[in-house]
Amino acid sequence: MSERELGLILSKAVKTGKCVLGLKEVQKSVRGSKIVIYSTLAPKDKLKTLIEACRAANVPTLPYNKKPFELGLLCGKRFRVSALAIKSAGDADLTPLLAAQEREKM
Repeated sequence: MSERELGLILSKAVKTGKCVLGLKEVQKSVRGSKIVIYSTLAPKDKLKTLIEACRAANVPTLPYNKKPFELGLLCGKRFRVSALAIKSAGDADLTPLLAAQEREKM
């Protein structure tokens, strides 16, 4: 999945759907999320607990291999976003994200 595609999906989901931003907030509200996207450059110990919580709740995760600030820009925000949980997609189509997550697992 290209950076541009990911940016379009995330910005549309943040604008029209229901999303939770931030590592602590995402960790609190993992249940009921469609997908969790996290920056791999966030603190490793916090990421580990987030990933474990997602596995326990059976929520798919998608790593983003760049800085949290760049993930924030993709979401249409001008601040760092270490993690993002999409609760409801709104007008965004999450199919490419879920397909990319499946490819990551393999």
